[in-house]
Formats: sequence, structure tokens, C-alpha cells
Amino acid sequence: MPIHTRISIIIPVFNEQATINSCLNNVKACLGNDCEIIVVDGSINGSTNICIEDKNIIKICGQAGRAAQMNAGAKMATGEILLFLHADTILPPNSAPLIREALDAPGAAAGAFSLNFDNNSATMRLISYVGNIRTRIERVPYGDQAPFIKKKTFLELGSYPLIPIMEDVEFFRNIKRKKLEIVILKESVTTSARRYKQMGMIRGFLRNWLLRILHLCGVSPFTLKKLYSDNGDKN
Repeated sequence: MPIHTRISIIIPVFNEQATINSCLNNVKACLGNDCEIIVVDGSINGSTNICIEDKNIIKICGQAGRAAQMNAGAKMATGEILLFLHADTILPPNSAPLIREALDAPGAAAGAFSLNFDNNSATMRLISYVGNIRTRIERVPYGDQAPFIKKKTFLELGSYPLIPIMEDVEFFRNIKRKKLEIVILKESVTTSARRYKQMGMIRGFLRNWLLRILHLCGVSPFTLKKLYSDNGDKN
């Protein structure tokens, strides 16, 4: 893929005032100043967008819900590549050439990074290790792995499904059904372990696996979202 191919970074946020500016600084450091950064705020009063210091960032307010926010950002994006990033996730250095090279592989339509956490405890290392094995076997990354995709392919696939949870899983399963290649990079993003720490690391790990199993068994995403929220996460 040409070195000048533009990357649009789409960051869905909801009450991320404490993390947004450090996130944006990391994006610019790892992807360069020629990238396009779009922050989609799902809060009622745009509280996260108000805190953004860089005047060059594209700020929009959208319907709350990660899928709707990411779709809104993708619709506005002008880059040939879309990168979806959580505000509490840190990209590795030189991410731009890694992404371009991954999508330049024959048949490649999308990809993601491997996963690491900002907590170096044995429990969190085990959680990331198991998660990376699952991702490499299934080729279905989660949203906190900074997934990326060619914009043309994203639009052809119909964008993220408007469901309250597991939108990333459903989207990548759709890519697999189309028999398109999903590249999982060996380089890792570093994601905050704050949600695991809030509810307990083991409990958080088991909760996430239970939700995934129930999803595979056909349980409604709306039911899964209620279980997710009832177990300590209101986002």
C-alpha cells in the first residue's frame, strides 16, 4: 500500500475527559501529523470534546453507543484506511507503516494489533496471553485491539451493526464469512486494565468469556448488554 495512503483514526468516547488528550498525543506520535483524527463524543453535552486541546482534531457529537459512534466517524472520514481506537488504548511506535504493510498483503481486508495491558501482574499477563491465542485462532479481534480496515471494504460490508455490545465480534465474523483475510499483527497495543481492576481481574476475565460463549449460543446482544452492565460496567 502506498506510503502516502491516509489513515483516519476514529475514537468513540463517553466521559473520557481524563484520557483523551494523552490518547491524542499518542496517536500523533505513532501515526504522524498527516493522519486524520476524528473524536465522536456520545455524551449528552459533549463533555469529552470540550476537553480536547488540539484545535486540528475533528470533533463530532453522535448518538451514544460505540457502534453508532464509530459509524458516524467512518462516514465523515476522508482516509483510505480506517483505524478504530479506544481512548484508553496506546498504539505501538511506527503504527502507520505496520498498518499499511498489513493491508498490502494479498487478500487482506482488515487487521488488528495483539493485546497487552498496562498492568504487569501475572493475572493480566495471563489474560492477554489467552486473549491473543484466541484472536490468532479465530481471527476475530476485539475493539480494544485497535482494529483497522480499508474504508472501501468497511462501507461494502455495511459498517458496524447497531447493537449495544459485541459489534466488533459481529463485524469481524462478517468479514470471515466473506472469506476476506484478517491480519493480526505481532506488535501489541497497550490497553488500560481499569475495568478489570474495578470489578476484579479474575471476575472480569470470566465475565467476558461467559458473554462471548452466550453470544456464540445466540443470546441477544441486548440481553448481553444488560448482563455486562449488571456486572459492574455501565459504559
